[in-house]
Amino acid sequence: MAVYAIGDLQGCYDPFRRLLDEIDFEPSKDTLWLTGDLVNRGPKSLKTLRFVRRLGDSVVTVLGNHDLHLLALEAGAVRFGNRFGSLEKLLNASDCAELCAWLRRQPLAHYDENLDTLLVHAGTHPQWSVKKTLARAAEVETALQSDDYPNVLGKMYGNAPNKWSGKLSGYKRLRFIINCLTRMRMVTVDDRLDLKFSGSPWRARKGL
Repeated sequence: MAVYAIGDLQGCYDPFRRLLDEIDFEPSKDTLWLTGDLVNRGPKSLKTLRFVRRLGDSVVTVLGNHDLHLLALEAGAVRFGNRFGSLEKLLNASDCAELCAWLRRQPLAHYDENLDTLLVHAGTHPQWSVKKTLARAAEVETALQSDDYPNVLGKMYGNAPNKWSGKLSGYKRLRFIINCLTRMRMVTVDDRLDLKFSGSPWRARKGL
């Protein structure tokens, strides 16, 4: 029995299947950890999502920002744009609602006590322990399961607030948690999220 952690699939179904063949993945005994962003950019988001879902209990996936954007599009919370044209086939599929309902039930953070390993898409806040990270993730997961989930998805966009406070509430609190777990790249020396920097870590400006 093995646990394999694999980075963003981004709709790249064929390379993903070749990788599974290369590692001789056996669903009946092995487990896949997927870091989210199952869809977009690559040419086969629909096929990728269908396949991952069929893997059932042999796969653990957390949500990434591209997965959340797909959910926002499917819920009608945002408009469809050319940048996400690779999702058009998925959004028009007869089982799109079913696939998105499954995706919406996936966690934003997963922890394995035996491996003492935390899985998230982007990062976690320097002030959050594993326990707090899981608790913050659960807040978003609960919101995504509520009747208000289209509004939650519509309000998740934006870079503010960029500093954590336990006093944050409502959509602002959920947005910060989502940004931390699915978009985070760098933090400032006073633990503010810097969501604009997109280069290599060694190219970061002073103070990040």
